[in-house]
Amino acid sequence: MLDYKRAAALFEDRADSGDYFDSASAERSRSTLRRVVGEEERRPLFLLGEPGVGKSHMLETVAEEMGSERLIVHLKEPFFEPKDFLERLLREAGKSVDGGLEEMKRAAVDTYGEREHLIMIDEAQILDEKSLEFLRILADTKAFRLLLSMHRKEGEEILAKPHFRTRSHRVVEIGTLSADEVRRYIEGRLRENGLDEVSRIFEPKHFKRIYRYTEGNFRTLKRMVQTLFELMEHAKSEGLTKYARPNSCTLDMAALDLELIDA
Repeated sequence: MLDYKRAAALFEDRADSGDYFDSASAERSRSTLRRVVGEEERRPLFLLGEPGVGKSHMLETVAEEMGSERLIVHLKEPFFEPKDFLERLLREAGKSVDGGLEEMKRAAVDTYGEREHLIMIDEAQILDEKSLEFLRILADTKAFRLLLSMHRKEGEEILAKPHFRTRSHRVVEIGTLSADEVRRYIEGRLRENGLDEVSRIFEPKHFKRIYRYTEGNFRTLKRMVQTLFELMEHAKSEGLTKYARPNSCTLDMAALDLELIDA
């Protein structure tokens, strides 16, 4: 029996779903991040990519892989007050957070300048001008290893500003999945969960169509496949045989539902 309901649940976009696909682009990006973080010079590092390609997962992976060799400070949301940021840094390092802004800054410089660490800020594209300038000031001390994760478009605009354009920095980009990676992800996700029969209903042309509509964006891919299975489950329950299998019609319906194509 084709269990579309369970198949749909496998592609839900949840942070704890454990279904991240380590694409060739992600593997190259992670390898580059590790190499750059290990360099002697402490330059600001920017991780850029389209929304949904896996930047947050990349930070989690880096934190897990490098946590045993250095202090990792992972801000999953940006800060908007410099003092709040310094307080977080000092607490993570087990230091006192007493004093004014300048005193806390000197304490953070002394503390982090003497130890191996990595400070990661996710969704950094929403930092305001004041916060960006403060990070620039911290970066100029050469005491901090900063990794800022940003959406590609906004990140490129930020890097063009004086805060970082005229200063040494590194950029690492995460790309999208290839057409073959889209196929391998869908098939692998189904088969590793005992849904081999469901995986066999897909043909190469179906994967190509899914890739074309999602453009290899991992989050969009998951949403489309989940929607496809939900549509096919409904058709199956209603006895609509034509719509209970992947075909150009059902794939178009899923893409239309997500507004990936126009009606």
